[in-house]
Amino acid sequence: MSFDAFFKIHDGMRREAPGDEASTLTALARLGPLPPGPRVLDLGCGPGGHTLELARALPDANIVAVDLHAPFIERLAREVAEQGLATRVHSRVADFGALDEAEGTIDLIWSEGAIYHLGFGTGLRRWRPLLRAGGAMAITELTWLGPAQTRPAEAREFWAAAYPAMTTSAANCAAAEAAGLRVLETFTLPERAWAAYYEPLAARVEALRGEAEHDPALATAIADTMAEIDLWRRCGAHYGYVFYLLRA
Repeated sequence: MSFDAFFKIHDGMRREAPGDEASTLTALARLGPLPPGPRVLDLGCGPGGHTLELARALPDANIVAVDLHAPFIERLAREVAEQGLATRVHSRVADFGALDEAEGTIDLIWSEGAIYHLGFGTGLRRWRPLLRAGGAMAITELTWLGPAQTRPAEAREFWAAAYPAMTTSAANCAAAEAAGLRVLETFTLPERAWAAYYEPLAARVEALRGEAEHDPALATAIADTMAEIDLWRRCGAHYGYVFYLLRA
C-alpha cells in the first residue's frame, strides 16, 4: 500500500488502531499506583487521541509522545497547546526503536497498536531498560483468540500476509517474562473499541471513493482498508487487540 494513500485515508483519525477512552482508562487503573509526577513515554502515539486521555487522567504526569509521522505530531502539538497542556505534554518526531532516553528514568511506557512495527518481544526488550525499578508498561498487541483449529481460513490467510508475527496471549506473556517483565493482567479490547476505529475509517473511505477513480494508488489503499474491515466483521471473534499490563 502506498504510504501517501494510506495517510490520505487516515487523515483526521483520532486513533491509528482499535481502542477507546474507556479501555485506556481501564488499563491505567488496573496498572496500580504510579509515583508522584510520573514520567510517561507514549510510543507510537499517532495523532494523540489516547495521549490526551492519559494527560487528563494523570494531571501531574510529564508525558513525552513519540511518533515517526510528522503530521501526527504536529496535530497533537496543536491540540496540546489548545488544551493548555504544553507544560507537561511534549511531542516529538522520533523512531521509537532507537530512543535516547536515559535508562532507568521512565515510570510508565504506553503504546497502543504500534509495537508490531518492532515485533512484540523485540519492542519489550528495547524498551525495558528505560523503566525505573517497579516501572510499568501498558501495551496493546494484535493477538489470536481461542484455539488455533477454530480460526477461519480467510483470517489465517489474511493475517499470514499482513502480520505473520501475530501469536497468542500465552506466547506474548512468555515474551514479556523473557524481557524481564512481570505480567500483571491482560484483557481483550471490546467490540466497541474496534467500532470506534473502523466506523470513522469506513466513513473516510466512502468520502474518498470519487477521488480514487482517478488515483490507482488510492483505489488500492481503499480496497485493502475495506478488506480488513470486512474481515473483522466476519471473523473478529477469532482475533483482537489485547492490553498487556506489565511491571519491571
